[in-house]
Amino acid sequence: MTQNASGLFPFNLAGAARGGIALFLQVMIGMLLVVAAGMFAVMTAIAGLMLAGAALVMRFTGRRPMPAPRAPSEDEPMTLNARRTPRGWTVE
Repeated sequence: MTQNASGLFPFNLAGAARGGIALFLQVMIGMLLVVAAGMFAVMTAIAGLMLAGAALVMRFTGRRPMPAPRAPSEDEPMTLNARRTPRGWTVE
């Protein structure tokens, strides 16, 4: 079957509807991908904040036993303390 175009702009209602539906579906799929990526980014940020919070809690609530200072006895050898200086090591 042959159709003749009347005028400069031939209009086919079925073709226009198909094109409109295709455009609508493409836009919806694009929006779905953007929303999914945004949700993934938010979930990743929440997980990172939870990990950071747990690390801070572990850091500040951990018990650090302080060794009791004891006087050196005569039997033990003397221990020298060394520290790094700009000119090298200094032993005290």
